[in-house]
Amino acid sequence: MLKGVLYIFLFLLIGEVIVSLCNLPIAGNIVGMVAIFIALKTKVIKLKDVKPASDQFIKYMVLFFIPYGVGLMTFYDMLKMHWVAIVVSTVLSTILTLYVTGIVLQKFGKDE
Repeated sequence: MLKGVLYIFLFLLIGEVIVSLCNLPIAGNIVGMVAIFIALKTKVIKLKDVKPASDQFIKYMVLFFIPYGVGLMTFYDMLKMHWVAIVVSTVLSTILTLYVTGIVLQKFGKDE
């Protein structure tokens, strides 16, 4: 499991370094996630090395959202002012995401 955690944090670091060096307007964790995905797909690293650690992170993922939820409350006045736009955009983006995911699955999904 330690090996998996090291891989995950290594790719997080790689993503942060790439964003910092290239001055990209993307979060480093997203770049790291894409990098680890590419490494897994190209078999540079094996899924069995990362899976135990990633399963544990997913199991406790809800704990990672607590700081964001607390931080969001610092913008209570702004949220109160723009709640309609926030709710509408959240609902529409969720529907769009589900729709696009459905299309992609139908087009590229495996037949079972």
